[in-house]
Formats: sequence, structure tokens, C-alpha cells
Amino acid sequence: MASKDGKKGFSRNKLQPYYIIIAVIIVLLVIILIIMKAADTEAVVTETEVDTSTGTIVPQSDSGIVKPEDDDTAPVDVDGSTVDTIDKKPSLVFVIDDVGNSIEQLKPFLELPFSITFAIMPDRRYTTQCASLITSAGKEYILHQPMEPIGGQNPGESAIYTDMSEDEIDKILSHNFAQLPAARGMNNHMGSAATSDFEVMTSVMKFLKPKSFYYFDSYTIAGSVALEAANETNVLCLKRNSMFLDNEDDRTSIINAIEEGTKTASKKGHAVMIGHVMTKELAEIMMQLYPDFIEDGFSLKDISELFLEMNSPILED
Repeated sequence: MASKDGKKGFSRNKLQPYYIIIAVIIVLLVIILIIMKAADTEAVVTETEVDTSTGTIVPQSDSGIVKPEDDDTAPVDVDGSTVDTIDKKPSLVFVIDDVGNSIEQLKPFLELPFSITFAIMPDRRYTTQCASLITSAGKEYILHQPMEPIGGQNPGESAIYTDMSEDEIDKILSHNFAQLPAARGMNNHMGSAATSDFEVMTSVMKFLKPKSFYYFDSYTIAGSVALEAANETNVLCLKRNSMFLDNEDDRTSIINAIEEGTKTASKKGHAVMIGHVMTKELAEIMMQLYPDFIEDGFSLKDISELFLEMNSPILED
């Protein structure tokens, strides 16, 4: 009897190291999953700025590129609910950033025979001239507001920084919008730091609200709180839901990026895509693809039309 008890006790003791190993493996797996989730949440989209001496796009050093999430990229009303579009055709919205440094760069885009939205930077050499040319061409523009990035790069003149008070932000936006009298909304140039700061974005939205202006989030960081701040202040807001068109400015990459946008539009009802005015081939490629857009049943809109489908009074004074 003692021999049996001894044998059983030996067997249980022999198995204990295996239980410990299994427990350690489970704990390690849980830690890995937590780290992976945190890394995904903090991922950012590479920002760009213009080298005014060369007129080229300069990639910045934020840590990686993410595609916008599929879950919350549709137009969102002030209550946070997804808004159905009136036009059932999938919509393509092209926003061309960094306008204001060159008239020659702008001209090919003005000749495009479809709706397009230009984002004009304030206090650039040709800011007001570009605005006049865009209006004369029957197209729309918004303010391309420079905002502080995480990497410390210079976002440009008349920028918003995270250490600014609400009054300072109000003065900057008043100054910048005064240069663009037809603008009824804005998006951010760079801004991974500013758009992640709820207090800063709330100040921005408080400026926009009484003017019935909208905010288009360029979505340069996954942690942007623009939508949350807009919902708190009842400002209409949506964000880029497709990749930047010219992160790689070769022809094949641009075409592939536009094709990804059309897939998003077919799936979600619309795609809002951002390109840059200094990318030489972009306007030409868009013109070449235009017949395909129509043949494939897409509706090309400017961004204000997309907001109008949200029953917004954005065009009222």
C-alpha cells in the first residue's frame, strides 16, 4: 500500500513541471497579443510636406503607414451614426493638397472635366491667386491648415500648435480663412500631434461651428481625435478612407492607389482620396482614367457634395 501511494505521489510530482511550462506559454501569448494590439493602435500614416525650394514632396519620419480602418470611414453625422448617401452610385472624391506654392503645378488639375477639391495652404506666394483661378474654373477649395506633427517638422506658415490657447487658434483660423473667401471647410496639413490632442481639436471645431464649416480629417495618424471633437461640438466631419495617391509618385503606384480607392468606393459607397499638386503625373493619370470611372458607374464629386448628402447646411452664410 505504501508502495502504491509512493508511486502515485512520484507521478504527480513528475507532471508539475509540465503544468508550469504550459502556464508560462499562455502568459507569454497573452502578453504578445496585448503588445500587438497596442502597436496597431499607435501606428501612424506617413506625413508629407513641401520643399518649397524644389516643389517636391518630402516624406516625414512618422513610424509607418496604416490603411484607414474599414469600420468608421463612412460619412458620420453629428450623432456618430453612418449616413446613407442620396446618390446610390459609388462616389469618388479627389482632394488635391498643398496648393499655393505654384500656379504652373495647379493648371493641369484645373483642366480636369470633373469635380475635384483643392486644399490651399495659407500665406503662400500664390495662395490668393490659386483661390481665384480655382473659383474661375468652377471648382471648389478648402483651407489646408498646417498643424503640428509628432516628428517636429516645420508644418509651414500660420500653423496650429498644441501649446496654443483657444484664442490663439481662433486668430490663426480667422487669418487663414480670410485669404480663402469661398472655403466652407478645412483639412489638416501634417498634424499628427495636433489632431491627436482633444483640446486643440475642440478649439478648432468651436471656430468652425458658428460658420457651419466642416472638417475633413486628412487622417495622418490613427490616433486622430478629430471625429470625437467634431461630435462633441456638432460639427460635420469625415476622414480620408483611402490611401494617399502619391506616397510613391511613380505611375504604377499612383494607378494602383486609385484602383484601391475605387474598390473602397464600391464597398463603402464612397472613397475620399488625397493627392498632391506637385505630383506631375497625377493629373494626367486622373484624366486618362476618367472614362473608366464613368463606364464603371462611379460618380465624381467634390467634398462639399459629400457633406451635402449628410443634410448639412454647409453652404449657408
